[in-house]
Amino acid sequence: MIKERIIRYSGEKITVLFSIDRCTHYAACLEGAPEVFDPLKRPWVMPDAASPDKVSEVIITCPTGALHFNRKDGGPPEPVPEENTLLVETHGPLYFLGDLEVKDPQEKLLLKDTRIAFCRCGMSKVKPFCDNTHVRVGFEDAKEMIHACSSEQQVKLPKGKVTAVLIKNGPIKLTGPVTIKNQDGRIIFQGTKASLCRCGASKKMPFCDGSHRKVDFQSDAGCVKIV
Repeated sequence: MIKERIIRYSGEKITVLFSIDRCTHYAACLEGAPEVFDPLKRPWVMPDAASPDKVSEVIITCPTGALHFNRKDGGPPEPVPEENTLLVETHGPLYFLGDLEVKDPQEKLLLKDTRIAFCRCGMSKVKPFCDNTHVRVGFEDAKEMIHACSSEQQVKLPKGKVTAVLIKNGPIKLTGPVTIKNQDGRIIFQGTKASLCRCGASKKMPFCDGSHRKVDFQSDAGCVKIV
């Protein structure tokens, strides 16, 4: 499993779990419930400052999966979306929303989740997660990405989970029904198999074109601990 640094903030009716390694300061929590999430206070998470329904509702808007919750009041757990969607942020990470299993090259399960932000600049210090390094290094999408995204497809996909295999020093190989969209919401891929660049050098972003071999991409450099 991927060993994340997780802090638990326990309230009377709900516990908030915060993964330090996954937070990119997207700030959906701060905007959605500032009375609960306030970085100027200590502790910065106050689970009892709003109803459990409100807290859980805001948490599932966090696209990185840095926030999760455990209900103590018998309320519903986090829902699993019926459709799997991968959003390619321009010059940024891959945001996955759906039913996901992340595995190593030997098919060992590393993580199960409904939300995650994958690094694709190749330089995150907490691979496979994004840590906003793309902003610091000025990562930019390849110009060819415009052409790779030009053909919109519309197909009816089956239901089911997606498996993301982290190829050593290589791409993310997706298996399972998934729709990939660009930041404008345009569909750029629908299908059950895709190989996604995570070295930051592909000329056909967001897809892999083998450039990881040319740039000697090291997938284990700076990654979070796998146990």
